[in-house]
Amino acid sequence: MAGIKIRDANEERPKAPLPKLPSNGNQVSHGHGEGKAVDSNMAMDPKKLKRVAASREYSQRYRLKQLQHIAQLEAGVKALQAQVAITYPKIKYVDTQNSLLRVENCSMKEKLSALSAQLMIKEAEYHELKKEKEALKQLSLLHQLPIAEMSQAKHHSFTQLLNLARDQPGFNQDDNQFGSDVNNGGNRNPI
Repeated sequence: MAGIKIRDANEERPKAPLPKLPSNGNQVSHGHGEGKAVDSNMAMDPKKLKRVAASREYSQRYRLKQLQHIAQLEAGVKALQAQVAITYPKIKYVDTQNSLLRVENCSMKEKLSALSAQLMIKEAEYHELKKEKEALKQLSLLHQLPIAEMSQAKHHSFTQLLNLARDQPGFNQDDNQFGSDVNNGGNRNPI
């Protein structure tokens, strides 16, 4: 509002010229416009003079109200400018913090994505190892069954051999005792 000039209420203003009235021939001219105005005022109707005075007073009050309103608006503008001057650094600071938080958020999202990928890889490895464990367990069971069957078969064939040897002439008595120990579950209790 630098372009608007505020006038003081007490400042002298040029007065608006009075409206020209039709001349009725009673006016006396004194050389300059001042005499004409005085003469024309006297010749006017008192109601018209009262109306003109009220009009001037109204105009003057209106101009004063306009000046007061403009002064209030300018004061409001200055107050708002001061508020902006105080608030602007705060807004700048908050914007900077917001930008930093956005960068940190982006970084955290990238880390989360990387950790999620690692988790998926680890879970896949875990499931593969679990499957491999089950397969090895099954393989171990398959290998243990033939060994147990073979040991039982060997034990059975060994006893058959002993029985055959017993039937042969010249079989030693100590061997017979050993054969009976085998048939009794391998307990050696000489009687």
